[in-house]
Amino acid sequence: MISADTWAIVLATGFGPIGAVLITLWREKRNSLKARRLWVFRTLMATRRMSISNEHVTALNLVEVDFFGCRKVQAQWAIYKDHLFTTAVEDDEWREKKERLLANLLFEIAAELRLSIPAMEIFKGGYAPKGWAHRELRQLGAMEYIFELSQGTKCVPLWIMGMNPPPTPPQPPPLDNDRRT
Repeated sequence: MISADTWAIVLATGFGPIGAVLITLWREKRNSLKARRLWVFRTLMATRRMSISNEHVTALNLVEVDFFGCRKVQAQWAIYKDHLFTTAVEDDEWREKKERLLANLLFEIAAELRLSIPAMEIFKGGYAPKGWAHRELRQLGAMEYIFELSQGTKCVPLWIMGMNPPPTPPQPPPLDNDRRT
């Protein structure tokens, strides 16, 4: 007859490696989820002043997947998404509310990741040069002009050299950074 100690050794020898593999797989899954969640958070924090960037939109779309089951994050995501889908005019009031709702979402994500970042730091923090907004507006204007050309609602101005004086191009308004006092 085999003693209890012998059975314990046999079971430990058989199930020990299997248990170790299962624990390793569980830890890898947990670490992968944490890394994905951290990527979403870091990307949203880095792009919170550039919400039209591809990275920002990608990270927002991953909130549903990577924070599935996190009730507070899902609730704030739903509120933020509802605001983004409103048909209201995107005026200063709408943008202010959008930034507040994004800050609430980021605060809940930070809490889920056990990061203690004050809500006011999330709301007021971040940096994006005003020149980026200016450049974005110019690119958008150029694309709109090309679209209107393709639709036949705009035309290309021509100047024949020697026939009449060249037109003076309109001057863009100066950026806040360019104003001298």
